[in-house]
Amino acid sequence: MSNFLTLIKTEYLKRKKAYWTPALIVGIITVIILVVSLTAVIANWDVIQYGFINMSFDYDDIRDGVMFGTYGSMILVVFVFSIFLLITSQSSLNREKELGCELFYRCQPVNIWVCTASKYLMHVFAGGVLLFGVGLMLGLILAIALSSTMGGFYLGAALVGSLLGFVLYLKIALVFGSLYFLFSSVFKTNAFLKGTILVGLFDFVMSLIEELTRNTVNMPKISEGLVALMGNLNVDADLSLGYVLGDYRLLIALIFAGACYAGATLIYQYKTTEA
Repeated sequence: MSNFLTLIKTEYLKRKKAYWTPALIVGIITVIILVVSLTAVIANWDVIQYGFINMSFDYDDIRDGVMFGTYGSMILVVFVFSIFLLITSQSSLNREKELGCELFYRCQPVNIWVCTASKYLMHVFAGGVLLFGVGLMLGLILAIALSSTMGGFYLGAALVGSLLGFVLYLKIALVFGSLYFLFSSVFKTNAFLKGTILVGLFDFVMSLIEELTRNTVNMPKISEGLVALMGNLNVDADLSLGYVLGDYRLLIALIFAGACYAGATLIYQYKTTEA
């Protein structure tokens, strides 16, 4: 366990900027929005009717509006964090080789599965910890801001919207983060670009086969399958934490993520032994 914690700390120190930069970007965007909103409030102070004192939770439509509004705002946050997720995961198992210092890490007395587990955890999921904190802060801010127009301080609904965004990020990490973690064991450099091209070529060939057969044969497409694993992403009346977490596709995504991790580790181990 001590070796694993040391590896976790090492991966954090090696890529500290990759974890904090998206939070900083989101923070700057939030401050800009708050400044613009505050300016608008001051300019229209006489016509605004505040409902902050109204703590009623009797209006389901208003509560749902706060939840969906917060979830929609979280989409931007998830997008920023997801970019850094893909950048980090696509270099998980090839960074040391690219820098020419892989031999040093190979000589460490640590089990190969423990080594890759620390990389997988930190490069694919660790950003979610910061995202969770940012989401809670965003939910609180929006609950206060929306209290002036939504007729009540719906903190619970805002936090549910933030959690929905957090779950969306976890789905992206499970599916695409795990996939590019696998690609990092296959390609020495530019795993994101090469892996994306590989997926695109496969889908192109499948589409070509469908055209040649005049669409009488439905061929599988990797990109569509990956998006399908993420489940329902639409903002509608059925979107809730229970619905999202109860989706059977989440279980398939977990199995897919486990297969990607195991496959990446075996490939990395084979290349290490081969070297």
